[in-house]
Amino acid sequence: MDNLPISSKYRSRPLEPLGDTEREELAGRLNESFARGELETDDYREMLDRVFAASTLGEVAEVAARLPGKDTFAVPATIVTGTSAPGELVPAKGPGNRGAIMLAAGLGTGIAVAILLLVLIIL
Repeated sequence: MDNLPISSKYRSRPLEPLGDTEREELAGRLNESFARGELETDDYREMLDRVFAASTLGEVAEVAARLPGKDTFAVPATIVTGTSAPGELVPAKGPGNRGAIMLAAGLGTGIAVAILLLVLIIL
């Protein structure tokens, strides 16, 4: 478990229940690791049994620590959600109402400051 960072959910929230989605994800990573020849048969079976017998994240921390890290940066979200072709420029958004609101606020503040200065000069 030493190679798991302290921010890992297995170390930082060990008492949190192990959900079915997490259990299936760990089993899938175990299967992939076994298929690549990174795990011996006995180790694979022991870890798989441990994953399906566990009820909390802390109980599978050692299994997660022995598995290769999970790629969390494979495809950036901006590429997945984009609608334009790669390299295509998209027109900039217009200012909308924000410019008019800022202008009105600036003018209102300027007028208020001018009136305040006039009052101070007269007194």
